[in-house]
Amino acid sequence: MPTREQDLTAAAPCLAAASGGPYVASDGAAFTCEGAPFRLTGYTFYPALIGGAKAWRTTSFRTYIDHVLDMGQAAGQNLVRPTDQWDPHAPGQRYDDPVIWSNMDYLVDAARSRGMFVVIDLSAYRWLLQSQGRNPWDATAWIPFIDFVAARYQNATNVAFYSISGEPSPPRDQSQLDTLLGFYQTTSQTLRAADPNHLITVGGFNHMEDSPRLKWWQAIDSLPANDIVAFKTYSQHDIDLMPSISAFATSVNRVAFVEEFGMPQQYGDGSFTGGTAYNGLAAGRAAFFQTVYSMGTSLGVGGFVFWNMGCQVGPTSYEVSPKTPTAWSVIASNGAIAPAMGSPQTLCG
Repeated sequence: MPTREQDLTAAAPCLAAASGGPYVASDGAAFTCEGAPFRLTGYTFYPALIGGAKAWRTTSFRTYIDHVLDMGQAAGQNLVRPTDQWDPHAPGQRYDDPVIWSNMDYLVDAARSRGMFVVIDLSAYRWLLQSQGRNPWDATAWIPFIDFVAARYQNATNVAFYSISGEPSPPRDQSQLDTLLGFYQTTSQTLRAADPNHLITVGGFNHMEDSPRLKWWQAIDSLPANDIVAFKTYSQHDIDLMPSISAFATSVNRVAFVEEFGMPQQYGDGSFTGGTAYNGLAAGRAAFFQTVYSMGTSLGVGGFVFWNMGCQVGPTSYEVSPKTPTAWSVIASNGAIAPAMGSPQTLCG
């Protein structure tokens, strides 16, 4: 595993300029910049405390963006995955909303200034289509949106990769698999044509143990325009499947990536609180997080994103901050870069 200094040095050329390259690439096993491998460790950016998706449509949002990016820097993270810019119920939403994209542009630039890469996650477009009463899995409905986003970020050097849309319902038969394959083939090829500079993942999958005879996720992750085998880790099943996912990624010459993992605070920051296990995981959050990092690293996983960075405290909250100090310590100790100097306790007031 590269040291933090090696990760920082290897990634530096892809953060040096705002546009024009070099860009993050893959050697089939790891993320690279100008041929040098480096790790990505990061977090989702979902503004749970200030209204979720509707916060993206506010002009005051930049203060929150800076706050959460400062938290990531303090925890030694070098990747942020902003998500949920739209929701499935709000009327009148637009994919080209100028306030949303002004906020996204600000986030990309502010992340680069802090030495961080960004995942351009397209998945919330499903919620926008749903809010309009349209089929969120109609690939043709995605083409204008993909072209719009790719034109905006095709030259941004600190974009690590695109993620199209994870968490499809596992197909139950070949017909359903063919539908999913058609969706991901069209969207990934459209994105590749619109932006040849950046890596693509079709999205992070879960329930990957379902319908094993179909080999559904293997078929989708083998599509030509897919560069990354991304998956989500929220259960003991997911932990148990990690070696198989990593082995498959190796077999198809793609980097494996944990696009999401997390656990609610009610199960304990340090020690397990007892009672019913969380999806078969009888562990506190810190122990679970460490298991994901340790097992993933031993299997050659190229990066990790936890859900979610923020100061919210509550039994059902997934957020990590200095207010959950044991989980915070685990993410900081596993960060790809050294945590920023200063007292993290001031980050949540």
